[in-house]
Amino acid sequence: MAFDTETFSRAASVFRLKRDALAPAAVETLARDIVQRLAELPQQTAGSEAAQVSDESVAAFCAALVEPGPEAALAFIEARRAEGMTRAGVSLGYVAAAARRLGADWDADRLSFVEVTAGTGHLYAVMRALRKTSAPVDAGPLRAALFATVPGEAHGLGITVAADLFRDAGWSIDLQIGADHDALVAHAERTQPHVVGLSLSTEQRLDALARLVVALRLVVPQALVGVAPAEDMDAERLRALADIDLVFGDAPGALAELERLMALRD
Repeated sequence: MAFDTETFSRAASVFRLKRDALAPAAVETLARDIVQRLAELPQQTAGSEAAQVSDESVAAFCAALVEPGPEAALAFIEARRAEGMTRAGVSLGYVAAAARRLGADWDADRLSFVEVTAGTGHLYAVMRALRKTSAPVDAGPLRAALFATVPGEAHGLGITVAADLFRDAGWSIDLQIGADHDALVAHAERTQPHVVGLSLSTEQRLDALARLVVALRLVVPQALVGVAPAEDMDAERLRALADIDLVFGDAPGALAELERLMALRD
């Protein structure tokens, strides 16, 4: 099983920043999204080790996940790697089962808000690290991108202009303006773009951006995710809180940077 420890550590750190910076209601929404999406992973598939994972082992994993720091969860996964467990075994046997258990314990008030948000953040980081090393989905030409407004954004003029610039440069641009969170995530999961470009015009939609990027990281893990923010927004803070790859200052600059990155993938 390949496991990207750097991605795990970064994702865990970014999620911790979200817990500190966003309103509790926004953090709760993030946690519930993660639990719901990961709990829906199938319990087992043909040839997977999922059925071999005991309830006691899942409980031990959950105990590691709800620790304040990420070290215990990482040590647990490293131990499973040393035992020879595959990515499918961890994803289906541990991640899905742990998500279901965390959700049940949360609903039954057996876990505090701090514990469950730490647990879901570490679980998200585990899945990010697993999917970072998975084989990419064949999604057609590299220069194909999904451009979208962050859910709740009222204006799409800037991203429409950017889409036209990219199309003139030979890119295939799927432009989605005004889609809500669930529709946009479902569309990305279905189309599997290589690049996702998002438009954010106000700090007030930062929680919506953070929620969207968490979902995108789970459904299109190989995609580059960039954001074009308002001019008065702090690019480094945005990059840290939203777990994104790129912050775009303007459309020509975004085109030049993405052309450079796609050339590296050719």
